[in-house]
Amino acid sequence: MMKIFLSSVSIVICSSLVSAQKLKKEDVVGFWKLKESGFYEGKKKVVKDFDQCRLMRNYAIREDGFAIYNYVEGSVGNCTISEPRLSFWRLAENRIQFYIDEKNILEEVVVTLNQDKTMTFSSYIPEPVKDKDAMVEKMLNTIHYDIVEAAY
Repeated sequence: MMKIFLSSVSIVICSSLVSAQKLKKEDVVGFWKLKESGFYEGKKKVVKDFDQCRLMRNYAIREDGFAIYNYVEGSVGNCTISEPRLSFWRLAENRIQFYIDEKNILEEVVVTLNQDKTMTFSSYIPEPVKDKDAMVEKMLNTIHYDIVEAAY
């Protein structure tokens, strides 16, 4: 009986350690294109309606520490491509920080590695924002997400 209990405890401990692993460089390096985007309203996932134009958004996360984000707006037949955003990137526990220098982080996202080999980037909000305007407060605290897939 004691052996069964100890083996059960060790399985629980090992599985919690596996799920608490930090991201590795090889998990995120690559060319990633947008697959789905949206936000959470309470616990409900709200998917944004994107056409093929906006789905051309992508990240190139390079092994040398540089990242390029290509942002595309508009609609099919009238796509507007912005100037690519060049930055550095680094891992911080379960997040990617896209930055210019130590003081200027452009974007910080929580990364979830999905079983279907996609990644989900979710807003990183370390402390909820307080504002006099309830609408502004709600907007600033909304968790947005992007699901990106490897483009080979």
